[in-house]
Amino acid sequence: MYTDPVKLEIYPNYTRISGPYYFNIVDEATRFKKNGYQYAEAYKRKVWDGYTRLFNKKKAIFPSGLVQRVVKLHKKYHPELQIIIEDNRSFKSDYPKAKTIKLNGIELRPHQVASVDAMLKKKGGVLWAATNSGKTESAIALCKALDLKTVFIVKGRDLVRQTYERYCKRIDPEEVGIITSSKWDSDKKFVIASADTLSRRLTPKQKKDGTWPKNSQEKKEAVIEFLQNVDVMIIDECHNAASEGLWNVGRVCLASYRFGLSGTPFKRGDKQDLKLIGLTGEVCHKVTNKEMIDSGLSVPVEINVVQIDQPDIPNYVDYSTAYDKGVIYNEYRNRVAASIGANRYRSGKNILFLVSRISHGHELSKELKEIGFVPHNFIWGDSNDEDRKRAIEEYVSGEIRVLIASTILDVGIDIPNIDVVILCGGGKSHIRALQRIGRGLRLGKDKDKLEVIDFADCHNKHLAKHSEVRLKAYFKEDCFTISELILDE
Repeated sequence: MYTDPVKLEIYPNYTRISGPYYFNIVDEATRFKKNGYQYAEAYKRKVWDGYTRLFNKKKAIFPSGLVQRVVKLHKKYHPELQIIIEDNRSFKSDYPKAKTIKLNGIELRPHQVASVDAMLKKKGGVLWAATNSGKTESAIALCKALDLKTVFIVKGRDLVRQTYERYCKRIDPEEVGIITSSKWDSDKKFVIASADTLSRRLTPKQKKDGTWPKNSQEKKEAVIEFLQNVDVMIIDECHNAASEGLWNVGRVCLASYRFGLSGTPFKRGDKQDLKLIGLTGEVCHKVTNKEMIDSGLSVPVEINVVQIDQPDIPNYVDYSTAYDKGVIYNEYRNRVAASIGANRYRSGKNILFLVSRISHGHELSKELKEIGFVPHNFIWGDSNDEDRKRAIEEYVSGEIRVLIASTILDVGIDIPNIDVVILCGGGKSHIRALQRIGRGLRLGKDKDKLEVIDFADCHNKHLAKHSEVRLKAYFKEDCFTISELILDE
C-alpha cells in the first residue's frame, strides 16, 4: 500500500499528476470511445483498443476539467489514498452578487441570477441552460462581475455578429471587440471571437499547390498570443467542443476561468462529451425547459407527429440512399409538410420550416408554390448575407410569414414570433431537434403555445430508428405535449 500522497498540480489548461497514482484509474477517468470506433482499420486489426485518450502518460498530464473525475475515481477504489492539490490558476478572491449586477435595458431574472452566482462560485464549468433562458445575458453579467480580459467564442458568422451587438447593447460598447475573418479587434476587454476564424488561423492548411495562405504564420502567432493572454474563456454552444478545431483553441487558451454554455451539452450520443468537460469542467448549473415553461418564461410546446409510410424503401439500401429517397426527394412527405404549413399559414400563424440539406429546402419551396399562394423565403448558409438578413427581417416584421431555413438557424439566431416549427430534416441528432424546437420557445403577443411538427418515418428501418431517437428525446424533456397528427384524407 502506498503511503506517500498523490499530487495534482492544476494549471489553466492541463493538470500534472505525480506520486504513487494509479495509471489505470487516471486512464479510465480520461478516455472515451467515439461513435464508429469499431469500423476503424486499427481496431479491426486489433492494434488499437478503440479508446481516445486525453491523458499524456509521458508528461503525466491531462485536461484540467477532468480533475474531479480523476480524484473521484481514485477515492472510489482507494479511499485511503491521500491526494494533495496545488492550484496554480489565478482567481479573484471576491465577486459581487449577481443580483447587484446592472445590465443596460434588462434586469436579470431569478434563474439568471442563480446561474451567474453558480458560475462565479465554481469558477468554471458548463452552464446547461435551456434555449430561451437568456444564456448570453447571463454570460454578459458574468463578464461584468469578473471584469477581466475575456474571449467569448461563438460558432457561425451571423451569431458572432448578433452576440457582439448584444454585448454592446448591455454594457459599454467601448469595451467590446470582435474577431472575424475580416476584423481583428483583440485589444478590448471583452472580445467576441469567431470559433472558425480562431481555428483556421491556429491550424492553417496548405493550399493544393503546396503553398501556405498569405500571412498564415503571423496570423497563427497572433491567435496564440491573444489566447494566452485572456483571463476568461466562454464557449458558446459548447457541445461543439469535441470538434478538432474548437478543441485545439481551448487547449491553447490559458484562461483560468473557463465556461461553456449550451442547452444540450451532453446529448451527443457518444462519450466525446469528455472533451468538453476537459476544456471547461463539470456542469456548474442547470436550467431546464420544464423550469422555463412552468415558470411562464417559455411557451408550452405541443409536438404533433405525422406518420409517413410511403414510398416503401427496402431495408437493404444504405442510409444515404434511404435519406435521399425517403426524406429529401420524397414527394409525398414534402407535400404533407407543405400542406400542413399552408394550413397553418391560412390560420394566421408564422411558420418556420427547418431542413438539413439545401436541396430539401428547394423541394419544399417547390411544393409550397404548387399548393397556391403561400409567400415564403428560403435561406441557407451560403446564401447572400443581405438576402438572408432581409428574409429574417421580413419574417420578424410579419411581411412574409413563412420561412424555410437550413442549419444556420439551429443555434442562437433570435426570431421571437415563431408559432409553428416544421422539422423536415429528420436525422438522429436529438441535439439538433431540441435546438430547433428552442427557436420557437420565446413568448410573443397572442402566442399561447409553440406547435412542432415532426415525422415518424416508418417506410425504412434507418429512418424509423432515427425518428424513434428524436421521439425519445422529446419525452425525456418531461414538459412537451406529444400527440399523433392524423391527416385528413
